[in-house]
This record gives sequence, C-alpha cells and structure tokens, in this order.
Amino acid sequence: MVFTLLATAGRILHRLIQDKGLDADALYLECGLDPAKLDDAKARYPVDQMRTLWHLAQQRIPDPCWGLAAGKLWRPTDYHALGYAFMASRTLEEALIRLARYYRIVTQDTGLQITINQDSLSVTSMQRSTEADIATLQDAHMSLILEMCREVYGPGLPLLEVQLSHPWQSCDYEHYFGCPVRYDDDSSGLTFALSTVRKKLPAGNLDLANESDRILADLDAFLSGPKLTHRVRQEICRRLPSGNPSAKDVARELALAPRTLQRKLREEGTTYKKVSEDVRKEVAQRYLKGGRHPLSEVTFLTGFSNQPAFSRAYKAWTGRSPSADQGPT
Repeated sequence: MVFTLLATAGRILHRLIQDKGLDADALYLECGLDPAKLDDAKARYPVDQMRTLWHLAQQRIPDPCWGLAAGKLWRPTDYHALGYAFMASRTLEEALIRLARYYRIVTQDTGLQITINQDSLSVTSMQRSTEADIATLQDAHMSLILEMCREVYGPGLPLLEVQLSHPWQSCDYEHYFGCPVRYDDDSSGLTFALSTVRKKLPAGNLDLANESDRILADLDAFLSGPKLTHRVRQEICRRLPSGNPSAKDVARELALAPRTLQRKLREEGTTYKKVSEDVRKEVAQRYLKGGRHPLSEVTFLTGFSNQPAFSRAYKAWTGRSPSADQGPT
C-alpha cells in the first residue's frame, strides 16, 4: 500500500524551507513532488517522497532546531476540514480526540494516540520507526500540535511534560515547551493536565464542529475504505433515522444482489455487519458529544427501536454507557 499525505499539509514544510532562505519549489521538484499541488485540496503526495524531502531539507538547513517553527506556520486550511473542526471544538480534550480520530486524513502512516489517566491527558505520535533519524520531523509534529492547542486555548497553555524520541540537542526545548522534556523516549508526545484540556474554550462552535465532522467522516471513509464500503456507509447513514437498514435493503438500493454485496465486502476485508456497527457507533458518538440531542433522540437517529437496546449496544462498542459520553448541553 502506498501511504499518502494531504498535499495542502505539505505547505507547512514548504513555508519552513522558504523561511530558511532555500528554494522550496526546487527541493520539492528534486524529490519528484509537484509544487502546483500544494493548493489543491483534493491532491495527495506519496509519504515516502515527503520523507525524502524531509531528509534533504535536514541536510541542507544547518540549524538543528528549525522543525520547532512548524507550528507558527500552520494555517487551519492546511488540514482541510480538520483544521476548522479543531478550532471549533468546545474543549482541548474534544479537539485532540477529534484530531486523533481524523489524523489519517492528513497522513496515512502516522497515527495519534490519546491516553487519559486520572489527572492527565497525553497525545502521542505513533510514527514509523524509519522516521527516528529525522529529528526535525518529530519536532515539527510536536510543535504543530502544541501551537494548534495554543491557538484555541491562548498563549498561557500549560504543559505537564513533553516526550521526544530523539536524543537531546541544543534547541532549548524546555523554554519552547515551557515544561520538562524527556529525550530518547519510546515515542514523542505532549502531556496536559486533565483540568486544562476540559476547560471550556471561548471560540467553541458546535454547529461548525459538527458540519466539519460530517465532511471529515465522508473523506475518512473514502480514504480508508474501497469504493463499495464507502457507498454502503453512506447508504446506512442515510437510512438510519428510519431504522437500521438490512443488507438486503442496502443491496437493493445499490442495485446488487444481497449475496453479491456480502461477497464484494468480504473481498474488501469487511462485512456488512461490521460496516453497519461502525457507522452506528460513529453517529452515536457524534450526536452524544454534540450535547444537543437527548438519549431518546440519539436512539432514534442511530436506528434503534428502544433506549435499553441502544444503551446495551453502545456499552458493547465503547465499554461505557451513553450518558458517560454525553456532552454538555
């Protein structure tokens, strides 16, 4: 599988290279990357070629700390609808969970993991081991997440700790992050106090966040699943308020025999049951966290006939009751 990166996200590295006085277009072309795609919201670059570009830039820029400037150069449109969804989130916890959920839209080979403990929340970058020697790329990832958080929270955002998977270098990391930094860690990440990430943000906009989520869900389904799986997901979403559609119902709408639908889904590595449950879980979580719908209404919108059945299914999906995930109204 060829992993890809959202071309508009590549604008950040382009700005970084330009900021250091180099010809960014020339470096992109040297790595086989067309700079004209940087402003195409639908275009994507192969990750391996972008990694080659990072190596090349790291070799030609003498300053070892240049990756830390990435966050200051980020713009919401660099991350498609995810930038606006992040900015419109009501809390940093909500914003970071949203970022982790849809980060594969930005890049398919790097994931973000959210870990919530009794009094802290950590966001960890799960990079491929081949990136361990690109210290500036690790710095850029942490800088981007931190500056996105500062943008919505304010400049006084406190951090508990930062973890970097590369060795120490003289970049004054403690001053930049404003907290203790661990080097040569297993992975790179940021740790916040739980009270900090659950503080209400002044620019939260539920309608904008929900609309962005719908765009992201469609884009995510298109990227992560072959064509038929994506079409099945869309049809299930459309029919849910009228009850949970059967495979026969969806097959008829897609002009397929039920057995053909099931066979093609198996060829794509999934089943109708799994697709249906994934869609219902995602829809339920979106409505619950939105805080605008009572449980009885979420039950109806996710195709369940009664609330106890919905509660049992939700607990089986997430290990929590629906009320535990219901956002503030």
